[in-house]
Amino acid sequence: MVAASMRRATGLLVGLLAVLAGLASAGGASASGGAIAYVTGSATSVPSVSVADGSGGQARTLGKGTGPLLSPNGLTVAASNLASRGHALILYPADGEAPAAYFNITQVSAVALAWSPDSRYLAVALNGNNGPSLSGFGLAIIDTATGTEQLVAKGLIDGASFAPGASDTLVYARATSQSATAATNIFTVAATGTGTKQITTDGRSANPVWGQRGIAFDHEKLRKGVAPLDQIWLMQSDGSHRKQITHTHVDLLVQGLVPLAFSADGTRLAAEFEGEDTSIGYSVSILTGHATQLKVGNEAVSAWGISRSGRSV
Repeated sequence: MVAASMRRATGLLVGLLAVLAGLASAGGASASGGAIAYVTGSATSVPSVSVADGSGGQARTLGKGTGPLLSPNGLTVAASNLASRGHALILYPADGEAPAAYFNITQVSAVALAWSPDSRYLAVALNGNNGPSLSGFGLAIIDTATGTEQLVAKGLIDGASFAPGASDTLVYARATSQSATAATNIFTVAATGTGTKQITTDGRSANPVWGQRGIAFDHEKLRKGVAPLDQIWLMQSDGSHRKQITHTHVDLLVQGLVPLAFSADGTRLAAEFEGEDTSIGYSVSILTGHATQLKVGNEAVSAWGISRSGRSV
């Protein structure tokens, strides 16, 4: 569950999954409407967050940060701060106005996971400094209308996604430890932090992505002495009517497909095939279960997002 799995990414302080209503991005860029947010920098420089229009024009730098996540209305970019002091998460207004900052970086690192469709709420994974005890680890929600944040779940977060529409309900996965075999289950909660419900109990479900036809997620099968095997499943918002979508062949050193983002109608899914030295983009049909590897010419590519129509990845 690389890229979309916070359990594996936490150790690297990356794995910045960005899930939007129309486009998802893993760590490097995100888009909303006619704008994109992205990171510039080099191995020897501090990364900076920039925004531009859909064609790359009118680019402007907003400030330091990485893992940019652009709100669906295109007005705000959330970014992680990897500095040694200050705030762990910065919300940059796309028009260049003064940013808002959250969480003490000496206590936690913060990764923006998902915006609500109305751009009011932002789900953030917090990774504390004490990995074995998971102290400081959890899921926070920022209310940009009031400027407040609250912790809605404690533990290691394995992905989060808001429901499409106006409900402002969030689905997330939580692991019991950083172990690769840790029990992981999926929950839903209101953006206000109320009404938490556990919707899986098998301990092997993670990386939920909410679309119009239900919640896609990884169901993991442990394999002795080799990497676990992941396939994408779909379920309803209450955890019912679970069914396996993909049946891809998975070799011993790789894990399988990780869901990233839905098309607007929920029929197509961008996904990433993950494993040792492996990260390959796929397009998945929810209706047929067919998974198509993405290539540019003869070159395999990583999946970064999917258009609202589902025709482009």
